Order: sequence, then structure tokens, then C-alpha cells
Amino acid sequence: MKKILAFAGSNSSQSINYQLLNYTASLINEVEVKVLDIKKWDVPIYSLDMDPDQTPDLIASLIKQIQEHDGFIIASPEHNGGTPAFLKNILDWLSRRGEKVFSNKPVFMMSTSPGPGAGATNLKYLIHSLPYQGASIAATYTLPSFYDNFKEGTVQGDYLGQLKESIGEFVEALK
Repeated sequence: MKKILAFAGSNSSQSINYQLLNYTASLINEVEVKVLDIKKWDVPIYSLDMDPDQTPDLIASLIKQIQEHDGFIIASPEHNGGTPAFLKNILDWLSRRGEKVFSNKPVFMMSTSPGPGAGATNLKYLIHSLPYQGASIAATYTLPSFYDNFKEGTVQGDYLGQLKESIGEFVEALK
């Protein structure tokens, strides 16, 4: 059975991207999905001064888990139109520990926000930059206006159909 590692690039205890990620994981039946909760990770800010000898234990563990999985779901919030520093720092560590750390495996990128932009600006950046780390972007999904379109633990209306379509594209890429 194929294995997916899923995480959100948020360190917020009330992350709406984690809510969307967990819901998405619950919709996938064809493969094993492990949701990794990294909200409380305390990883030092990457610096060339630490390179190459000092890899934080959490990053080493994440690299091992990436190697053990066949695909990935990454949900990312958007901070001021960009990638949150929390996620960017983790991605910076990964990029310095393996040129193609994602090994050309499929990645499903998703984002949501309280506003109508749904984190799409940040998602464009991640879709552009993650292939440099070996991510094969297989599917994307954005959910605008989270509090209007995610109620009672469920994505509402046409957005649910769009999510299921994106999940289908991602699962197909795993085959």
C-alpha cells in the first residue's frame, strides 16, 4: 500500500490549514495517510554557520520520514503574500540536506485563508520552488474564505467537488 506523509506549514495552535489537511486526509481511502503535526517544532533558523555539520534532530527525522513515504500533502498558510517563516525555515533546512529531498515523488499542495485569496500567492511560490527540491507537483487546491466554506468539519458546496477532483489527481500520480 502506498504511503502519504501530510503536514501543514503552520505553527498556529488553531491553524485552519491543519483543519483542511486533516479533513482532506480523511477523504483518502486508497492509501495510508500519516498526518505529521509539526506545529510545536522548535527548529533553529537555518544559517550557513551551522552548515554542514549541525542538523536538528527534527529535520533529520523529517528527512527519514520523507524517504519512507511515496507522496506528500503540504498545506500552507500565507503570511503577507508569502510563505510563513516557520515553513520556509523547514524547507531551507531540507534543501541543504538533500539536493532533491522529495525524490521526484508526487506532492499535493493546498492552502486556505480567511479571505478570498485562499493563500494562492504563496501557493504559486511553493509550486515554483519545491520542484528544485525534487517535488513533483501532482495536484493543487485552494479554499477561499475558510470560515464561509468549511462548516461543521466539512468543505462546502462546489469546493468539495474541486477538492475531491484534486485528491483524485494526486492519488493517480501515486500509481
